[in-house]
Amino acid sequence: MPIRSAKSAESLYAAVAEYDLVVTPDAPLASAINRRLDRPHFGTFATTPRRLAAGRRERAEDRRAFLEIVTETDRDWKSIAYAVGNVLQCWEHRGRLDAILDYDAYVDDATREVVETMRTLRTTSKRLSEYEIDAERSVAVVGHDRLTTLERGVLPDAFDRVELFDDGAFDPPPFHVFESASDVVGALLDAVSARNADRVAVVLDDGGRYSSLVESALEAANVPFYGGPGFADDAHHRAFVRLLRLAFRGSDATVGDVEPVLSLLGVDAPTADRERRLAAVDAPELAWIREFRAAVGDRTFAAALDAYAAEAGVDVTRFVEELERLGLADEPVTADAVDRLAYYLQTYEVPVERENEGVLLADAKSSAYVDRPVVFHLGMGEEWTHTAPGRPWVDAETQFERYVSDFQRLLQSGDRRYYLVRDAAGGEPVTPCLYFGDLLDEEFERFSDLDSVE
Repeated sequence: MPIRSAKSAESLYAAVAEYDLVVTPDAPLASAINRRLDRPHFGTFATTPRRLAAGRRERAEDRRAFLEIVTETDRDWKSIAYAVGNVLQCWEHRGRLDAILDYDAYVDDATREVVETMRTLRTTSKRLSEYEIDAERSVAVVGHDRLTTLERGVLPDAFDRVELFDDGAFDPPPFHVFESASDVVGALLDAVSARNADRVAVVLDDGGRYSSLVESALEAANVPFYGGPGFADDAHHRAFVRLLRLAFRGSDATVGDVEPVLSLLGVDAPTADRERRLAAVDAPELAWIREFRAAVGDRTFAAALDAYAAEAGVDVTRFVEELERLGLADEPVTADAVDRLAYYLQTYEVPVERENEGVLLADAKSSAYVDRPVVFHLGMGEEWTHTAPGRPWVDAETQFERYVSDFQRLLQSGDRRYYLVRDAAGGEPVTPCLYFGDLLDEEFERFSDLDSVE
């Protein structure tokens, strides 16, 4: 099938301007419609079901439920996180909190405990399940098929539907093919500056190679950006966790293992000793690292973090608060506790306060719409393809259609859009995102097989 032509924010606003309330499937689209509001309006105009029910910016309820339970139970953290994820996902697709109990293969004591705990938590999903839109309001729903079962539960009996796509087809621009990831980022920097940063968005795989390259390049060029590295990606947070893990490596730890930490501390590691064991190198620049490793077993997490912060000269207040939420701040540092902390940081996105100024970095797998005049799409390979949920309460065909729908909208974000890709990596072709196979009529194995410019 061809790529369907997505309606612009302007045309969507024109279609919903006279309604009291507009419900959209994603927050960026709601914000884009609100920015085009050209008349006085009392209360909320365009919003998502979750923000409508919560009355504020929605919080990550999976993390909130996890934090609530881990401090009250001795259960394994991984089993709690697994149960929380299943309960919330099933609730979203089935519309009931206890729907997970209908699936015997996914029910255990941890799952039952999560369900009972969530009955009392004022999560966004709970608010959503209780909320109903006033029947007296005129309501337009944009992209009704993109709403989940739980989200549709807030809708009144009478509402009008507005489609996200029109009857036309979208003619995508050519792929700009580069030899390396650094060349891709270099081309991006040629077009972006501090003066036009607020007009530019970059869509990429949030956890991939392009993400770190783009963030480093923008920082070096003094170009402001937001939506980038999260709490766990903070260099000092990662260095602290790395130090804790190295403390339990025994005599196997090498100078090379601590080199990233030394670099953050402004210390040059002795290059000639990089492959030697840390304990065998008596260099003054390694003295603090050795002292930290030797003392860490006798410290609490908070004390160990204070020691690192004092040496690095950084403020770690936010990290201390997170340790307190996890009940780890006053706990002694042990190998098992360090593993639990690392697992938590890898599993949950901890909120980060940042100024929303400059280039917008948008994750390709969590974004469906970007409201910037100029949008660069970087990579566009297999990493842009979602991993199917693989749960019995998720309709795989419907979910795939949602992914493809979001992908088509994302491709059309921006008044001007540029697709910057690599044709090969490590001597092998770079496989374009799976969804292109459903949207393009021609056969291809790599980007150069399609309409492309070197």
